[in-house]
Amino acid sequence: MEIGRLCVKLAGRDSGRECLIVEDLGKGLVTIDGNTRRRKCNVRHLEFLPQIAKIKKGATHDEVITALKSLDIKIRDEFKAKHKTEKKEKPKEKKEGILSRVLGKKKEKPKSTPEKKHKK
Repeated sequence: MEIGRLCVKLAGRDSGRECLIVEDLGKGLVTIDGNTRRRKCNVRHLEFLPQIAKIKKGATHDEVITALKSLDIKIRDEFKAKHKTEKKEKPKEKKEGILSRVLGKKKEKPKSTPEKKHKK
């Protein structure tokens, strides 16, 4: 299991997608990245291909993407976009109470009563 070995994920949510070995963790575990989520993976869930990319141990996602491009692997936009975009804040909407969600009614504001002054 060399660093930079091209693999195809066989099991899990990312099955069928290409990745590179970024780090060897020992005991049959490696860290992968590429057209998959960057995570540790059991080697039994990978199919090793003969191509090897020249990357260093613990390479960043951008380095892995350029290495995959050099091996003529098509990059999926969903992972490229996830790592390069920043989170945008959505304007917060005013939440309604549980009564209005359940019954479809608007919650009425209680009428304010003038404070009574206590005489001693």
